[in-house]
Amino acid sequence: MRIITWNVNVLRTCLDYHPFSSMKKKNVEGLLDELGAQIYCFQEHKTPRAKLEKSMAVPGPYDGFWTFPRSKTGYSGVCTYVDSRYCVPIKAEEGITGLLLDDSKGSTMKPPWTEDERIGSYPNTEHIVWMDDYDGKEFDPKKLDMEGRAVVCDFGLFVLFNLYCPNETNDTRRPYKMNFLECLQRRVKALQAAGRQVIIVGDINIMRAPIDSGEGGIRTSAEQHYEHPARRILDDWCFPKGDLVDVVRESWPNRDDMFTCWNQKLDARSANYGSRIDLILCTPGLRPWIKGGDILNKVYGSDHCPVYIDLHESINDPEKGELHLEDMLNPKDRPLSTAPIYPNDVPREAPEPPRFATKFFDEFSGRQTTLKSFFGGGGANNGTSNTLQKANGQVKMKSEPSPSPTPSRMTATPAPVDLTEGHSAETGKKSTQLPPPTIDDSTTSTPFNLARAAFDSIDTDLEAGPTIIKTLSSPRLPSVTRQISSPQTQLSEHQAIDMTIDDEIETSPVIVKSETTKTKLLAKQRHGKNTNAKNSNPSASQTKLSSFFSQPTIPSKAKRKTSPSPSPSAVQPRTKSARTSIPSTSSPSRSPSISSHADHIDLLTNIDCNEDNKEVHSGWSEQEDNLINQAIIQAEADRKAKNDSAKPVWGNLFAKKLPPVCTVHQKPCKDFLVNKPGPNKGKRFWLCSLPVGAGYDTGRSKRPREDVNHKFRCDFFLWDSANSRKEKVIDPDHKTYGEEREV
Repeated sequence: MRIITWNVNVLRTCLDYHPFSSMKKKNVEGLLDELGAQIYCFQEHKTPRAKLEKSMAVPGPYDGFWTFPRSKTGYSGVCTYVDSRYCVPIKAEEGITGLLLDDSKGSTMKPPWTEDERIGSYPNTEHIVWMDDYDGKEFDPKKLDMEGRAVVCDFGLFVLFNLYCPNETNDTRRPYKMNFLECLQRRVKALQAAGRQVIIVGDINIMRAPIDSGEGGIRTSAEQHYEHPARRILDDWCFPKGDLVDVVRESWPNRDDMFTCWNQKLDARSANYGSRIDLILCTPGLRPWIKGGDILNKVYGSDHCPVYIDLHESINDPEKGELHLEDMLNPKDRPLSTAPIYPNDVPREAPEPPRFATKFFDEFSGRQTTLKSFFGGGGANNGTSNTLQKANGQVKMKSEPSPSPTPSRMTATPAPVDLTEGHSAETGKKSTQLPPPTIDDSTTSTPFNLARAAFDSIDTDLEAGPTIIKTLSSPRLPSVTRQISSPQTQLSEHQAIDMTIDDEIETSPVIVKSETTKTKLLAKQRHGKNTNAKNSNPSASQTKLSSFFSQPTIPSKAKRKTSPSPSPSAVQPRTKSARTSIPSTSSPSRSPSISSHADHIDLLTNIDCNEDNKEVHSGWSEQEDNLINQAIIQAEADRKAKNDSAKPVWGNLFAKKLPPVCTVHQKPCKDFLVNKPGPNKGKRFWLCSLPVGAGYDTGRSKRPREDVNHKFRCDFFLWDSANSRKEKVIDPDHKTYGEEREV
């Protein structure tokens, strides 16, 4: 059996990285299958409960146990997945103090844990001397479980702690971190005193020894390593000073650079400059079962990498003989689960998990009705309501008839009714009037049932084929029947609308099924039998689409008499207003005489301009022409000389900037962008392009000069605005403009 711990740093984003991005099942179930373990402990899932999807909460055969932070959203949070095909935990809870288990408001599970559902061995918080908060106030131990940092599962053979220990980001968080470690130690020691074995996995956020730090090779860093109290506590708790076994370090005692976390801002993973803060610890009684452990540093998706341990499937005990791990994790006398069983649960051979499992959350167990269920298709369980019934020690669901069944498609769907004068548009035969549909009031007593009945009636009408629903009558058109056809009928019977009809005839696009009716309609429109339709409806002020394709109206004789004809000498270049002022003929197509007349006017204008220019040029003497030519040549020469003198200036101004060179390694630097909010956000700066490593130069104020390793990044820094190094610009005449200047 394998146990994996991994700080995923947002669980849903891991699916975008290799090898999970190429999976067939690109979800949490596929991710668990790809990792290939039996127990998974994830930290920093950063998923609020409101955004928890069913594919993450109930991933196939895996049982999930989630805890969430109470104050911040998208922060912290741990979750444990167990493959139910191999084992099922007996009990499960959140937190390390046990204070949340009695809180009906703060606990994740509703109602809170009963005495039989608790693992036990909780520390007495009243007897612990807590470190005061940074502001001097008394520390509240209940805060230790309010950030969603622990999920504890009891497997019988051992109690598994999935932890995300606090990180000391600043001095204000040190009391919280130290109090968390103190409470954890007391809880583990209480379990050991009760004869239980414990496994602690997760992001402990402590580098136990100098070898676990990227700075471990630096003499000064090694001497100062144990000055931090949290490191001393963890080192004193582990073997050989303590009784806990650091499984991975014991498997690889002399292995350097076995890091599990890297700083992504420094691109430290490429140079393997990190720290080992993800640990797996166990009590000495489990050492015979431990086969070994290692890190998976080739698995990407987070700033951490997974860490795992393997357990033997069987061992030989001197007193009990051969013991099998699967039998130890699935005892026959295990207590029955107190979780309810619902009819819609997926059948499983494994025992039901504890009530803390996410599959029993109201939003995933079927107890909480979703909006989608009101509009979904009816199933075999429609018309029944669930009631709880206890049988054989487990809570089961019993189905009873519901007083208000969900309306089906046949109960609330009206039959298609012919609304014309007893004639069908399909056959032309007389049809009989059907009685109006009767709808049971009990089936439409809610707005959701009414909405569903309306949608079902629309679907039935479309499936039933052509149905006459309205008759249109107009003073200028005969009665035309509008039909609603099925999608297949519409594709074959849809006709194009004639857009070339006279604008004075108001038309309405009508889908006509009969070809004879359409022919008669077009004939009447073309013969002008309905020319007074526009006057009969003076209130229709909406512009018709056909008006954009009709011929312009002919101006009256009175207007043409008063408008003088333009003379060729006074004609201006053609504009839109000039073209619209030219009268159009009564031809159904645009007359070519309009365009030819306008072209004739343009031709006369161009001829007049050319004759005027000839008269002007003809008045100059030969001497004047020579002076003008000399002036033009001189102006051209002056312009060229001015451009030549300006080329170096403009070439240097617009030359591409080159990366600056660091002062230590004399290599081009690498640019970065400030993303931190503040006055410098968005500014560009340059750093040494070499990777970070043990002893890289972090500055004179942070690292002594004797500890600097010049094989790694130096402390060069430069704002982009101060970078004046530019490339050389060469013009076609092979002249170099601009200089490559050093910083």
